[in-house]
Amino acid sequence: MLASDTAYPRLKTCFNTGELERWYSPTPDEREFCTKVVRGQSNRFGFLLTLKIFQRLGYFVTSDQIPDAIIAHLAEIQKVPVDREVLKHYDDSRSRKTHVGLIRSYLNVSQFNSEANKLLCQALVDTALTKDDLADIINVGIETLVKYRYELPAFGTLLREAKDQRSATYRTLFRDVYERLSDAERTQLDALFLVGEDCQTSPWNDLKIDAPKVTQSGLRELLTRYDQLSALAGNQDLLRNIPVVKRQQLSLEGLSLDAASMADMEVKKRYTVSLALIERQLARVTDDLCDMICKQMMKVQHLADAELEDYLTANQDKTDEILRRFAQLDTLLQSDQPVDDQITQARQLFTERPDLCEFSRVHSEFGGKNECRFMWRYFKARRSELFRILAKLRFVATSQDKSFENALAFVLAYNRRHSDWITLNGKGETVLTPQDLDWMPAKWWKLVTGESDCKLEPSRVNRRQFEVCVFRQLVQELKSADICVPGSDTYSDSRDQLLSTDECNEALAEYGELVGLPVESQAFVDHLRIQLTDAANAVDRDYLSNTNFNIVNGRATLARLIKKPEPKGFRVVEEALTRKLQALDLSMLDVLGDTMQWLNWGQFFGPLSGHESKLEDEDRRQILTTFAYGTGLGPTQVAKSVSGVSDRQIAFVNQRHVTTEKLEAAICEVINGYNRFWLPKLWGNAKRAAADGTLWDLYENNLLSEYHIRYGSWGGIAYYHVSDNYIALFSHFIPCGVWEAIYILDGLTKNKSDIQPDTLHGDTQAQSTPVFGLAYLLGIKLMPRIRNWKDLKCYKPSSDEAYNHISELFAKDNINWALISRHLPDMLQIALSIKAGKIAPSTILRKLGTASRKNKLYYAFRELGRVVRTCFLLEYVNSEELRRLIQSATNRCESFNKFAQWIYFASDLIQENVRDEQLKVIKYNHLIANLLIFHNCKSMTQALKELQDEGMILTPDILRALSPYRQHPSRFGMYELRDSEAGPIDYDFRLDLESNEAQIKLA
Repeated sequence: MLASDTAYPRLKTCFNTGELERWYSPTPDEREFCTKVVRGQSNRFGFLLTLKIFQRLGYFVTSDQIPDAIIAHLAEIQKVPVDREVLKHYDDSRSRKTHVGLIRSYLNVSQFNSEANKLLCQALVDTALTKDDLADIINVGIETLVKYRYELPAFGTLLREAKDQRSATYRTLFRDVYERLSDAERTQLDALFLVGEDCQTSPWNDLKIDAPKVTQSGLRELLTRYDQLSALAGNQDLLRNIPVVKRQQLSLEGLSLDAASMADMEVKKRYTVSLALIERQLARVTDDLCDMICKQMMKVQHLADAELEDYLTANQDKTDEILRRFAQLDTLLQSDQPVDDQITQARQLFTERPDLCEFSRVHSEFGGKNECRFMWRYFKARRSELFRILAKLRFVATSQDKSFENALAFVLAYNRRHSDWITLNGKGETVLTPQDLDWMPAKWWKLVTGESDCKLEPSRVNRRQFEVCVFRQLVQELKSADICVPGSDTYSDSRDQLLSTDECNEALAEYGELVGLPVESQAFVDHLRIQLTDAANAVDRDYLSNTNFNIVNGRATLARLIKKPEPKGFRVVEEALTRKLQALDLSMLDVLGDTMQWLNWGQFFGPLSGHESKLEDEDRRQILTTFAYGTGLGPTQVAKSVSGVSDRQIAFVNQRHVTTEKLEAAICEVINGYNRFWLPKLWGNAKRAAADGTLWDLYENNLLSEYHIRYGSWGGIAYYHVSDNYIALFSHFIPCGVWEAIYILDGLTKNKSDIQPDTLHGDTQAQSTPVFGLAYLLGIKLMPRIRNWKDLKCYKPSSDEAYNHISELFAKDNINWALISRHLPDMLQIALSIKAGKIAPSTILRKLGTASRKNKLYYAFRELGRVVRTCFLLEYVNSEELRRLIQSATNRCESFNKFAQWIYFASDLIQENVRDEQLKVIKYNHLIANLLIFHNCKSMTQALKELQDEGMILTPDILRALSPYRQHPSRFGMYELRDSEAGPIDYDFRLDLESNEAQIKLA
């Protein structure tokens, strides 16, 4: 490992004037101190040079290691000639040794000694428990020494200590697990790597198979896998001393290795890696089983909905006839005929069509348009597998209300009964009281209890209908997190992931200052009320002057935005720029090769074990692997098209050296480099970002793939967060059926780059009141483009508020300020936990996305969201500029979606059929897209400079209208990596636009 792979300070070889002035110019105090303690011009120069270099590096170096630019800069300041021989003599002098001590004393820095080494080792030990990569461990050691004001040792010392402590930490963890395993347990784990005579694969490889398609046979297969993993997971307590992060890292390493590689692994490590993977896979399969329940019951729901529609359509003639006869009856009753004649004719109307009477009775008895009565026939085919899941998993209520948990136990206990009706207060061990049915939706009441009046206390339940009702409600309980599943990941108890009350209280004041919000309940409510009042008054005041916004017949309308014309001269510049970029004659591989030289993004890839890579020609292998998976070519086709590499070599790098986290780190490095350019600062505001999803086609036979009605095909949604200056910050891969708003905040909280937006745009899917509420507490301004904005309700601060022009905008309901005030501490606990990285926003929004009578936080966040969304809607209708900003940001996100699909040119669908690999494909594609945007930005800057030198006038408006989503690199043809140097990048280069402005004025 090289020092350049870590945060270990090093001297640059090239400097600009600003950097030299900022870093290597002595301050007046430093020069005064030098004058007091050092005599002689040459010694003073050597002293100041040593001082400034130490301030920059944190350790002492000799003059032969210092670039000429620094020496020349300081010599010019000191008015002394540059003489390397004099400096060399100074390096060997006793004066320098004295000066080193004076500098340590002046800067209050201690020499690296035994105490510093103990401090370093302890920091490395603590870090090795949570991190694998040597660079990360070394970086923490550096931070610790700097914090405690110690001089940094040689990089070799840091590297040696990091390796030693990491190895010692692993040995301790592995030995602890090994010694606590019994001989029988070791034998059981060893059997995973053996291939039987009647098998083609080992049990180890079977453990890693991804979830099958959502079918009944797939469900049975998943249940079998759960049984196998459960049998192996009896000793999971042995891993409890290993931090969760470390267990995840070990499981990823195990996931990447086949049975033969595992068998060759050191014995103690092999057992720990095996247990870590078993734990991960068991949690994954538990999640999958819960997903299967949800998906199968949603299928039942959709099939019942379809049958209800068919039923209503088939009986439309009966409905029409009933209405016609009812009209005849009304006419008869209003006639002057004798009562006896009216009764006779009325009886005749009913008796001549007895089928209509039966239809009316059944239709009214079960609620008319009630799909629930059709569910049993579709549930029956899935019943046995769903009950097997219910018997295997443990469903636990997350509140004091145990009524639904009792209902689950009841249906499980009586699932083998054949009778139609079951008595509630029977003599069995499992008893269900009438109060345990409080959760039951009204449309199920008659079907389940046989009682028409919901107020009556039932004594029995219809077994079949009750089973369907319970499983349908289980979906809602899981989605709202009112029911959790121990051992699961997605459906675990989210309360365990939150910060404690004491931790929240300690961080509350600082957090309030960070997001700019009061954290006391009454002050928070007052702050919100003032915001809402001011926003409503501003719209009412500006209504008459706002020509784009009108309320006609109680309906709000907004004039359509008119597209602004292109800047004068833009088309000429655009065409000239396109010609220059096409003349570069680049291929996609050229782009990856150039950016590897500039950014070294491959440094983030490496063995999952954390050891140093032993690959030959590593950069080339990393480039070809990224190209293979990010463009859809795949390893086989790349191996056929590029000489000197095999498909196994490419697949090896992907499997053994690359994870989702490593790809995200590489993407972050590209974003940081892009952010240093000057041109993106003209293209947009880095404090804004937009989120949007696009369909990627998948094979049908996996759990993630779903049929998307809007797109009309099977697939998953690639969900991107794109900065207003065009670079994509984060990507995720989610099922089609998921409400995208659940994931909208994840991209900002997981984004670790230098670009940190605080305003987030999106489309209609991005809006819901709980999302608005949570975003507000996180200090994020949510400003989506909402298609049906005029159908959303606005809320007044209080019922006493009156407006001259906009009263029709507001609903009759008022904001429940008391609810917000009462639950603010709970809401802030969630926000603080998200900021601390304890829990993801999507985990909370999944819970807040489903209304539940037990979920008080849902109603609190909904009420807060109503206030925040109302403020946004009022600002939205009042500001044309805001609407243009939102439109522009969301358009750029949609353009990125097309740009990413253009890069994935070699296939119409994601070839991988494993969820983890599918997400990696999205990340590979995201990485290539960002690398091409980076390369385009650099090339555009150079091309624009050439155009300006040729006499073309460039203005800020013209440059703002340009885009880096340029598709000039060749995707097809011969694939080869060139060996030429890409040349350095000058991030500080800027075009001279002031002279252009002067030329325009003169013209």
